[in-house]
Amino acid sequence: MGLQFFLIDFENVQPTDIGSLVPGSCKIMTFLGQNQSKVPVALSRILQPFGADVEYLQISGSGPNAVDFHIAFYIGRLAASHPDARFTIVSRDTGFDPLVKHLASLKIVCNRTASIGGSVKLPSPKVTSVAKGTAVKSAVAAKPKLAKNVVVTIEPGTTAGAVKSKPAAAHVTEVVKRLKGLKAAKPATLKTLQSSLKSWFKPALKPDEVVSVIAALKDSKKISVNGTKVIYALG
Repeated sequence: MGLQFFLIDFENVQPTDIGSLVPGSCKIMTFLGQNQSKVPVALSRILQPFGADVEYLQISGSGPNAVDFHIAFYIGRLAASHPDARFTIVSRDTGFDPLVKHLASLKIVCNRTASIGGSVKLPSPKVTSVAKGTAVKSAVAAKPKLAKNVVVTIEPGTTAGAVKSKPAAAHVTEVVKRLKGLKAAKPATLKTLQSSLKSWFKPALKPDEVVSVIAALKDSKKISVNGTKVIYALG
């Protein structure tokens, strides 16, 4: 049986029944809108036992269906790399239903639901008991307990676990060339750099392309990111 992915449209619904899932049995991707920079501590605590199986993806753009398009993109990427994966879109938005129907015609297992607990067939305790204990133990060891009434802030574009698409080499080369040639100060923050990347290309880069170019710059040690600040090492 393939991997189970839950893709949560956090702009549309903030599920309270994630606790019905079993750590170690699935991966959870939470898609936040451009202006959603905080995750409630109650939800953060529920997600802690899942450890590295949880990803936060905050999009760097606004507009109708912006989050929806990102979710569709990542399903495509994941379906290509995990042909036997199963997908559940957590959203009240019925606009996803034509996508779900199309995926079914391609033999890709996908459904949409507004409630996690009522839509998922959970693995049996015999299969998942060891994984659950291991996942919880690892999460407790790896993550400190959160103080009461604290919120977790997610900075735009800093998601370490986000799925990366491969950027065009020409894009990366052009960005390095432009950065080296800047007479004024280089973009000092990640948000400013993202905006600059979009404006440097016609047509403008898509949000996932911007993320991929920045990831390539980091991988090649051309830049590093400290919080929201960008540090350059262009040579």
